[in-house]
Amino acid sequence: MKKEIRKNMIELRDSFDYDELNKLSRQIVKNVINWTKYQISNTIMLYSNIKSEVRINDLIKKGIEDKKIVVLPKTIKEDRKLLPCMIEDINELEVGNYGILEPLGNKVLDKNRIDIIFVPGVAYDYNGFRIGYGAGYYDRFLKDYKGIKAGVCYSFQVVDDVFHESCDINMDYLITEKGIIKTGEI
Repeated sequence: MKKEIRKNMIELRDSFDYDELNKLSRQIVKNVINWTKYQISNTIMLYSNIKSEVRINDLIKKGIEDKKIVVLPKTIKEDRKLLPCMIEDINELEVGNYGILEPLGNKVLDKNRIDIIFVPGVAYDYNGFRIGYGAGYYDRFLKDYKGIKAGVCYSFQVVDDVFHESCDINMDYLITEKGIIKTGEI
């Protein structure tokens, strides 16, 4: 079932016009910037979007401009894990594993020093569970994380049920162009 949802949602997301996804992404970024939890945070972990994912480069720039500690994940393919690495400039990124922009250096930060981790996904449900690309990087990374987990997605990516498994980690919030949905206890 998850594979089918993943396939259908990626096809749906990819069917949108580039300009429409940019417009929706700008609204999502605005919603994050206006969110009190973002405003009071000191350290945030973002991601480098690929293909038709929510485009958050403006949020990376804004976080740096707001003097926050900005962290992006670096993938360690052999171990199938993420390393949270700090950046001070959006130009400190290079193409890494899976063709995703990743931090150039290895300024690794303990993940529990991160106030909010913004997580990309293919689909989410109203309980905050997500479907990613199937490799489990974020689920392993978030397993013992104590801060706020915020799923970033277009509203059409939120479905009734993603058929989560026991190893899946749910988000505390979902952030879409329509607003912020509280799904967890934080």
